[in-house]
Amino acid sequence: MTGHEWGWRPVQADGIWRHGASWTKPLFAAVPWITLALLLVMFGIIGGTFTSAPGVVFDLPSPVGRQAAAPDATMLVLPSANVVEGHAGGTLAFFDDARYVLDDLQSVALLREHLLAHMQDGSARATLLVLADRRVSAGELMKLVGIARESGIRQVQIAEKRQ
Repeated sequence: MTGHEWGWRPVQADGIWRHGASWTKPLFAAVPWITLALLLVMFGIIGGTFTSAPGVVFDLPSPVGRQAAAPDATMLVLPSANVVEGHAGGTLAFFDDARYVLDDLQSVALLREHLLAHMQDGSARATLLVLADRRVSAGELMKLVGIARESGIRQVQIAEKRQ
């Protein structure tokens, strides 16, 4: 006696999938994954709009095809890993044949005074061109922009080195 003689055969239970057409079963099985994917996309799209940080917003120009106005003053900024007059490492700024260490407060004060004197020498020096090495951090460049603003410089142009 195998059970088929009585007209009964064992049926595998389909659980909640036993109802509906057979072509809808794979779709219903994929619904949780589709929902998860849509939630991740939605959080990715609107997630960036909720964050805000205080600071300065720069509109960067396109680097090709445009020439900027001639700068009135030029500064070269380089990182240094060597010992400079008792200061280990740091960032160096070269302006009018003088060297300034941006990690030293006295040197920064001298740079501020030099820029201020440069602005007051009778000519309208309102644009500063900063030629920075790519290893110089953005924080150091922002520090230079702040020093230039305090000195009365109206525009700071940060240039890239053409290869």
